Amino acid sequence: MVAKVTVPSTRINPNIAKAASDVAAAENRSFAEQVNHWARLGMMLERSASAGGRRVLAVVSGADQFSSLGDAERVQAHALVDSAIAERVAAQRFGALARKAGQTTVSLDDEGRLIEITPDGHRRLL
Repeated sequence: MVAKVTVPSTRINPNIAKAASDVAAAENRSFAEQVNHWARLGMMLERSASAGGRRVLAVVSGADQFSSLGDAERVQAHALVDSAIAERVAAQRFGALARKAGQTTVSLDDEGRLIEITPDGHRRLL
């Protein structure tokens, strides 16, 4: 008989949850699988007290160059950078920022139709 493990309920930052949801589909993972994948990456990196782990963190923080890393370390660094980019992109509202700057934007409505949105908020089906 396998012992049942009780998992505590956990709150996830809404920006991270949105990013995980967006990335999960592209990576053919469920939301939970994506969050667990990112958690494992972070756990492995934090547990890595090696010089390699410190080099990866230095590159990700901008204190060193990708060229200073070996192939496996470069993969880790890229994964961390990609994750950070996905999280930031998911939190941004680029259309709203562009319209605030006076630009007309194009988006999809709830039915998937292409619409134009002017800086004053008027919408036109394209």
